[in-house]
Amino acid sequence: MSSPRHGASGLPRSAARNIAGACALGFAVTWHVTSIGAIAQPVADHYGIALAAVGLFATVLFLAELVAMVPAGRLMDRIGPWHVGMLALLFTTAGNALGLLVDGVVPALAFRALVGIGVGTGFIAGAAYVQSVSGTALAQGVYGGVSLSAGGLAVAVVPALHNALDWRSPLITGTVVSLIGIAAFAPAARPTGAQHAGGASPYRTLMLDRRLLRFAAVHASSFGLAIVLSNWVVTVLERRGGLGVEAAGVIGGLILVMGVVGRPLGGLLSHRRPGSARSVLLVAIAAGAIGTLLIGLGRPPVLPVIGASLVGLAAGLPFALVLAGVARIFPREPGTAFGAVNSYAQMTIIVGTPLLGLGFSLPGDGLVGFAVVALLWALTALVLPRAKLLESGAQPQPGLEVAPAGSI
Repeated sequence: MSSPRHGASGLPRSAARNIAGACALGFAVTWHVTSIGAIAQPVADHYGIALAAVGLFATVLFLAELVAMVPAGRLMDRIGPWHVGMLALLFTTAGNALGLLVDGVVPALAFRALVGIGVGTGFIAGAAYVQSVSGTALAQGVYGGVSLSAGGLAVAVVPALHNALDWRSPLITGTVVSLIGIAAFAPAARPTGAQHAGGASPYRTLMLDRRLLRFAAVHASSFGLAIVLSNWVVTVLERRGGLGVEAAGVIGGLILVMGVVGRPLGGLLSHRRPGSARSVLLVAIAAGAIGTLLIGLGRPPVLPVIGASLVGLAAGLPFALVLAGVARIFPREPGTAFGAVNSYAQMTIIVGTPLLGLGFSLPGDGLVGFAVVALLWALTALVLPRAKLLESGAQPQPGLEVAPAGSI
């Protein structure tokens, strides 16, 4: 019997093609996270709302993601990630296309919620799909890096098309990107659902499982806090660093750029040195805490440049380790577990973003708030997953370990 052919990635070519399809799915849905904000003023002008009110489009999207993630994960474990991923792309396509046809901010927000369901559902579907066809942290890192890059590209492309498309630019590009995602992901293999006989764990039991909570804490700090910080980097650098909005925006963009590098790098390190996972997480936590403080200090400019780079790496390095670890612990319901872990990060973003904004009302022009975020990064080191749960050969523990109130 002949062995499967391998490509440059080291994976069988069929697996590499399927992972590429999953990357197209992740890219297509993640595009929408930044697309509206990229031309906030034209959107505000079109709907006749205040500029600050454009933030509601992001709020609605993240809330819809939060609501959809765990139920979508449950569905995924029953019918398979390919079907759920395709459904997610249909949601983002429909939400954008319908947004072009309606007038008024209320229906526009309703269709933005539809897009949000597709974004949250599609992202975890892509992660679960990669796990089903590869199962390696390296593949998860590549998937995470490609997905994250979509947000940065949207920030560049949507404004560039503004003159031609006006306020419709994020909706038209979102529709096109979603259709391309459908075309790229549709030919991929269709693994079946992972749910074994015996039934699924109740939502509350899964959400409070102490092993999942440890991975969720890492994801909430690395991904969640990085997104919270990225919303206020420009403001703190304008106030404390005396920088113009353009220079501050470039520095803030380093969080995203280095996150794109950090996600596959974390997967590669885990692949090359399987026993280094816990050390990688500790390095990421230290980098996140130090980087947050350097951004908060604001000056001289070299400090926030270094800080944003460190935060970006810290946001990316744990990604593949978290998803691969969660899948090993919950092999019967990886989609639901992915959704649960992401839910904690979404809650961190929704709650943490306005709270950090309130920090600017305290003395120090935001430094106090950034110092608190740095402390939260550091505290994550106290609840890291145990080393045996981070190892590629770790066996899932039987049953669910529900954490008592106030402990993980």
